Amino acid sequence: MAFVRFIGFAVVRAWQGFWRNAMMSLAATATVILMLVLLSGLFIVIGGLNSGLEFIESKVGVTARLQEGLPDSNRDLVLEYARGLPGVDEVTYVSPELAMDRLREYYEQLGQTLELGETPDGGESSIELYASIEISLVEPEAAAGVAEALAGRGEVERITTRQADYDKLLGIIGVIRTVGIVALVLVGLTVLFMIVNTIRIAVYSRAGEIEIMRLVGASDSFIRWPFILEGTLSGVLGAVVTIILVAIVWEPIQPVMVAVFQMPTAVSAQFLASLSMIVLGVGIGVGALGSWISVRSNLASAA
Repeated sequence: MAFVRFIGFAVVRAWQGFWRNAMMSLAATATVILMLVLLSGLFIVIGGLNSGLEFIESKVGVTARLQEGLPDSNRDLVLEYARGLPGVDEVTYVSPELAMDRLREYYEQLGQTLELGETPDGGESSIELYASIEISLVEPEAAAGVAEALAGRGEVERITTRQADYDKLLGIIGVIRTVGIVALVLVGLTVLFMIVNTIRIAVYSRAGEIEIMRLVGASDSFIRWPFILEGTLSGVLGAVVTIILVAIVWEPIQPVMVAVFQMPTAVSAQFLASLSMIVLGVGIGVGALGSWISVRSNLASAA
């Protein structure tokens, strides 16, 4: 019961202290919001890029266009050879007819009809498509080796892969992650500075009150915890505001992510829930840490 009363006392004193020094407290809260918005943006962008990376990983493969007029026996030989290469998961033969069916289906998905035009005698024109083999891989890193092995086959006319897209996306993720972490560290240090100074001012302004509490036998914990909770309050308020802001813009984010990255993303409602928990945890942690640093270094001197 005594512990519950102490918690209630500490929370009330923290709330009173927060508004007693409202200007600095709100400035610290605004800085927390800035840091957490940056953190949320970084997580959303990295989440979208990672989803795109997974999508490209599933599509990274090797397509080998076969020589025109290749006999069936030669085609079967190159298929068997491709199936035996390291890193190959599945090999599929795509005939010119199947390639045409896929092209028509692609246009249908776009809500359009593939128009080939007409010949001078009124018939439908045709386009020349080539036979090919499509090779799915166990892992994207195997693409280079498989492509190199098939390039030496006489049955193969041209090799295409999506390895370049995969490598490019990896590089983009690395740059964004590095820049984002540096920005978060800088803003995080600013947040700590703001909270430390906010609590320092609160300690100095209540030096007489602290001295009286010590004279009547109050323990260091009894004096310290209201100040720690005061700084934590800035973190909690900053986290709540950030979560509300992210929730407001969440729906518009979806089409923007697809438009920017030109690929499906996995920024789902579950991702939003996880992000909210991370934002709340970071906000509480930064607020408590800044308060603890300030209280530890300034409480004794104030008394």
